[in-house]
Amino acid sequence: METKNYSVKLFLFALLFSAQFSNAQGNDKYSDEEEESVQCGGTERWSVKVLTDAAESTINFTPIVTTVNGLVSIVTPAPSTSMPRYAGVEDKTYKVVCRVTLKKSETDNDYHLVLSDGTHTLIGEIPDPTCSAASSSAFTSQYLAARNFVDTYIGPGNVSSINIGLVEVYGVAFVDPPHGQTGKAPNNLEIHPILSIKFATTTDITVVEEKVLSVSVSPNPFRENLKVNVVSKAANLKKCSLQLFDLMANKVAEFDLPVKGKREIAEMINTTNVAPGTYIYRIVNDGKPIYDGKLISVPSN
Repeated sequence: METKNYSVKLFLFALLFSAQFSNAQGNDKYSDEEEESVQCGGTERWSVKVLTDAAESTINFTPIVTTVNGLVSIVTPAPSTSMPRYAGVEDKTYKVVCRVTLKKSETDNDYHLVLSDGTHTLIGEIPDPTCSAASSSAFTSQYLAARNFVDTYIGPGNVSSINIGLVEVYGVAFVDPPHGQTGKAPNNLEIHPILSIKFATTTDITVVEEKVLSVSVSPNPFRENLKVNVVSKAANLKKCSLQLFDLMANKVAEFDLPVKGKREIAEMINTTNVAPGTYIYRIVNDGKPIYDGKLISVPSN
């Protein structure tokens, strides 16, 4: 009888241990997923990607004018997920005229662009300025302007068929370890971050392209009210809102934006509860960012 009771106790102990171990594994997994879900921006060499690393001051911001073929021909070091900024490659900036063939919003909220000359491709990326590391960068305004050019003329979200004219892209070289990226160069070189993207000029005449998205948020500076106007040619607006982030990338306010006919927003927002300061605003459609900008709130008289 004692032997039988011992066997039962041993079985129950094993069962309990197994359950606790499974719960521990589940909790560990949940913690990792939770951390990943709130992680804004990447983790591998993130400071190098957003220009907040210790060697950022060594970058030569006078661009080398080149081609996509020239960029993919550069000799690069073996990619590493932990190396500091690589002198001789990642301390240079480049300017290139090319086409954008694909735009993808990454899980880290970067904009992933495939840059092409018709034969060769490489990746260009624009950081999310509302991520904590990127928001502390001295180049936040450039990230905002570059992302807004992309949203205005290519469109928000993922765009797999892009039909716009040649663009001029300017940014910093970055060597990224291969992990299945669409459009990656054979030498793993990227333009990351892109600091400027605009339409290339032909015989000194600027190409005029039709806007996919038109956004106006005014006045700036603002006091008690903000007027938000959005027109989407694609008529894909769903549940929209305007979010305000402080310069530490903390979301401090969010306002609903009613949509008219899936393509238009015309809303006056009461902002009397917004403290004076400088903010990054983000217009969100169906949970995804479609436009960013910078606003200044001043005290009411």
